[in-house]
Amino acid sequence: MKKLHLYIITNLAIISGCDKFLDIKPKDKFIPVTVSDYENMLNSGTMVNYGDYFEDLLSDDVYLPEGDPGNLFTKQQLPGRRIYTFNPNVNDQGTPQPMWSESYKRIFYCNTIINNIMNATEGTAENKRSVRAEALLGRAMEHLALVNMYAQHYDAATAATQLGVPIALVADINAKFKRNTVKEVYDQIISDANEAIPDLPVKHKLTKFRACKAGGYALLSRVYLFMGDYDNAKKNADLALTLQSELANMNKYNVTVPGPFPNIPGTPLGWTDIPDGQYNTETIVARHFLRPFGLGMDVCASPELTALFSSDDKRWALFYADGWPPAPPYNYMNRFHVRLFLRGDYYSNYLNVPELYLNRAECNARSNNLAAALDDINKLRVNRIDPSTYQTFTPADFNNDAEKVLRFVLEERRRELAFTNMRVIDLKRLNKEPRFQKTITHTAEGKDYQLLPGSNNYVRQLWPDATIFNPDWPLNP
Repeated sequence: MKKLHLYIITNLAIISGCDKFLDIKPKDKFIPVTVSDYENMLNSGTMVNYGDYFEDLLSDDVYLPEGDPGNLFTKQQLPGRRIYTFNPNVNDQGTPQPMWSESYKRIFYCNTIINNIMNATEGTAENKRSVRAEALLGRAMEHLALVNMYAQHYDAATAATQLGVPIALVADINAKFKRNTVKEVYDQIISDANEAIPDLPVKHKLTKFRACKAGGYALLSRVYLFMGDYDNAKKNADLALTLQSELANMNKYNVTVPGPFPNIPGTPLGWTDIPDGQYNTETIVARHFLRPFGLGMDVCASPELTALFSSDDKRWALFYADGWPPAPPYNYMNRFHVRLFLRGDYYSNYLNVPELYLNRAECNARSNNLAAALDDINKLRVNRIDPSTYQTFTPADFNNDAEKVLRFVLEERRRELAFTNMRVIDLKRLNKEPRFQKTITHTAEGKDYQLLPGSNNYVRQLWPDATIFNPDWPLNP
């Protein structure tokens, strides 16, 4: 078996610049030729997934109650238990690491398009540029996810020397790669997004699994927020919201019991009638976790996260339940005073409108534009809180204190983005500020585990199956 430098497995034959190679169509391999071939790569099942739902197990949003029945710690697979107890060595050699392998597989799909589509047959030049732009955005998103899992958080003072992840820009699974610095990875992400935006469609005609111009700006807003560049984060949030800004009123949604597939054994109860991510008005560009429900039905909201929700918050009613099923025989609220995370819909965990309002609100709060910050939070909350108890907030409600407003904005961010793979990154970036530093404690099998601010245990170790073929790659501390 041929050894691959990034150790990804794909059934795609990557096109090279060798004419002789192009003259041969290997048996059981697919070589894209037409624009439609390349578009079908973007439409593939591989490309509609994103992220690693396990990562939220590292955060302060998660609680795994123990004791039978209902033991959620032992229910986790071994990698999940290791993450929950802050062990960065998540995978042993020979065991899958979907975040690494699937992300780089998607990057290689994107690179095949980026490197070759302009020479494809059929299709207009405009069409080719548009498809290529979607691939650039996809490559940027994957590199962003990888660098935030396998490296310390971006810090302008150290990013140029801090090791990140390999940047893959060529459609060659046998190429030799190095670990690039965090700065190099972020620079590439920004470059890809900026190159993509002019050619992205304002609205994709096919599906929200395909990219659009607002998605490019949304990505840049996220990247700049992570970098602490709040001016550019706000600027790009503004640009994205100019193109897409509609929020869905969650007061019109309900929990459906027994769910949409009552006659199929083993399917979850407590599903909502919230539209699938690709049909949701709030979705800019849609993706799902590899397992569509993420951590749904597998974790409880931590006592701290539980305390942030009020009973009139529709997110609390729609995405969390007292027990599983959402009725007797087992009730986590009665026993542990927490709720089970029960988000059963195929929600989008990629680029969405609510995040943009939250990004802009944080940027405004940090620049002391308190009224503007709260305007965006109010826009979000009026679509989340029961109308009979909804309150419009003004700076006066926080004694015109910028610190109080900022903390309220960050609390709203935590409520809205819980279990979408954003909390760990937020913890890492906020730990750069002494006022927001916190120590996280998880308890499992009678032992307390602590995650300190800035700890190396925030950083997942590189996948052993990749490093064994790249012994020159320095490992994370």
